Amino acid sequence: MFTLRDTVSSLQPARADDLGKTLYERFREEPDSLIIPVLDAEDRPIGLVERNAFFLRMAAEYGRALYANRPISVLMDVEPLVVEADMALAEFTNDSLSYRASDLLRGFIVTDGGRYLGVGTVLALLQAASESNRRALAQLASANETAERAENFMTAVVEAMPSMVFVKRADDHRYVLLNRAGEKTLGMSREEMIGRTDADFYSPEQAEIYAQRDRDLVASGEVRVIEEDLVPRKDGTMAILRTKKIAIFDSEGKAEYLVGVSEDIADRKRAEAQIARLAHYDPLTELPNRVLFQKDLGEALSRRARSGDKLAVHFIDLDRFKSVNDTLGHPLGDALLRIAAERLRGCVRDGDTVARLGGDEFAVVQTGLADLTGATRLAERVVEAMAAPFDLQGHQVMIGASVGVSVAPSDGDDADELLKKADMALYRAKADGRGAFHFFERAMDEELQARRALELDLRRALTAGEFQLYYQPLYHLGDDRVTGCEALLRWNHPDRGMVSPADFIPIAEEIGLIVQLGEWVLRQACAEAATWPDHVRLAVNLSPAQFRDRALVSTVVSALAVSGLPAQRLELEITESVLLQDNVANMSMLHDLKALGVRISMDDFGTGYSSLSYLRSFPFDKIKIDQTFVRDILEDSDAMAIIKAVLDLGSSLGIVTTAEGVETVEQLNALRDQGCAEIQGYFISRPAPASEIARLLGVEARDLRVPEGRQAVLTFAPKEAPAKTSRAKRGVRSAKA
Repeated sequence: MFTLRDTVSSLQPARADDLGKTLYERFREEPDSLIIPVLDAEDRPIGLVERNAFFLRMAAEYGRALYANRPISVLMDVEPLVVEADMALAEFTNDSLSYRASDLLRGFIVTDGGRYLGVGTVLALLQAASESNRRALAQLASANETAERAENFMTAVVEAMPSMVFVKRADDHRYVLLNRAGEKTLGMSREEMIGRTDADFYSPEQAEIYAQRDRDLVASGEVRVIEEDLVPRKDGTMAILRTKKIAIFDSEGKAEYLVGVSEDIADRKRAEAQIARLAHYDPLTELPNRVLFQKDLGEALSRRARSGDKLAVHFIDLDRFKSVNDTLGHPLGDALLRIAAERLRGCVRDGDTVARLGGDEFAVVQTGLADLTGATRLAERVVEAMAAPFDLQGHQVMIGASVGVSVAPSDGDDADELLKKADMALYRAKADGRGAFHFFERAMDEELQARRALELDLRRALTAGEFQLYYQPLYHLGDDRVTGCEALLRWNHPDRGMVSPADFIPIAEEIGLIVQLGEWVLRQACAEAATWPDHVRLAVNLSPAQFRDRALVSTVVSALAVSGLPAQRLELEITESVLLQDNVANMSMLHDLKALGVRISMDDFGTGYSSLSYLRSFPFDKIKIDQTFVRDILEDSDAMAIIKAVLDLGSSLGIVTTAEGVETVEQLNALRDQGCAEIQGYFISRPAPASEIARLLGVEARDLRVPEGRQAVLTFAPKEAPAKTSRAKRGVRSAKA
């Protein structure tokens, strides 16, 4: 008696935590595998993955992104058809056709004592049934009912199969059977095909190919597979089939029939092509992605080595793309990227590669250069093309682009090295003011190495205790005393000495350290300010990056609670870039901070284009006039007019106005005459450590009106001591600023 053990095909199973991309590669490497079973740690079946369904899912929109890195456990069919190996073949096929015909047709899992043994397919069942019928011919002949039942079963299976099934006679190659799927696949009816040969439908050359395959099949006695069989349809189109064929032998061992099962793989081929495209092309711009760019660059470098020509790599970054995304939204940002891609295509020659590397970064491989002239012209064309306005659904947007260029062989002949050096040149182009291009220079590599060393030092500096806070006083002209101090971060490097904030703050923002640093500054400054006189406020700058940390409000609450500093003595300074990044979310966070009693100040007022609108949308407590206006107040009437307008605006809105960068008594007197309430700058005091700045607190100036022609030096005298001196004021001495 034949059992399912006789139909089993050994197949390496998958595990639940295998990834989708692993299974995809395996299906590609194993074209005969129509299903893959999934087992648990004890080798018991828990699921099944079917080839065609899996390919179509991977090829769907975003399919690769969604499923490539997900475990098989979330992609598999969790109710596969599972049967024990010792079950009788006839019993299994009859029951399965009655209750789970669809599972039978796609494949099933065979177990031995509950543990995985192998898989079974309809083709294996057909072959086993044929052998079973041959061996039991006499018994079946005497049992008409059983024979009829078996015949009906086989007919039902063949008709229900979604794949094309055909049978030919082995001697003359005439068709004797074609199922419904075969009629649909070939576009011909059974009546047209039964009793005829391939020579009646196809060209002599094509018919001879099929006849030779049939002869080889009979001679081998084995299953033959044709991976991609292009078969002409009746309407003249071509079907793409994957065909498995076996020969059925009679009781004397003579080939009697040839059975074939053909799977239409056109959808799968399209799916594979789509997956391959997704793997190598950016779906938004349809440009090559980073993977294909690296491949094309490598091939171009190989050709360059043979030809001796030069090759240029252009690294392109859109200058103000982020602001478009933030202000107009991602759909218009995507539209801009598509337009930018088209403009880049228009800048290059046929044969050059334009790619989108990610975000707003693009790259070009320019080949066949005799000198740098061609690379210079291309970089100029790119800068010019990106400087033109972008029309986005009625919005005219100006962004511009910066370009960095490296050249082979002078800058190297390795793809990664050239891209890295083009990136360095791009960094220099941006530093020089954007909207420009720059070729790589050897000094850039030295600068990059220095920057990397600084970055490594910066990562350990906080743990090593190398940071400290300096404070710069804010002086109230009406009260004639220091009423606040702004906390400023300083880095005392063990080897470099004092590192300028202009050098390390941008790096801290780039590497994500600014949030951790900002939290340290806030806690340290609050703790030190808690020891100051009660009338002295603490001002702390917040980076835009800190607003991306949704724990900012709780961090402020914690710093105030631990230090004991009253909320009304803390003043948080922001620039308008905070509100440009995510207006709704950041504005909500500012309202939460203000609800604590914390004061909110807008720094560098007048340097942006949205400041006035923000004064209407948020109740700022203070605006600080940027030092660029104060610097020119005595020589430039426009600067004076702007300052006067800001002072009047602040007065009408009930907002305190602070002038930054006051360096001379003449500037101070001019600001006092215009009604400025508060000043800050070197004339009052340079930034100093907490221990030194404390000597200024609790004292008042004798006279800030220095006669013309005399040196502007402030002398502070102690205030009249109160009856009781608070702990914070004990030991405060007079000082010169």
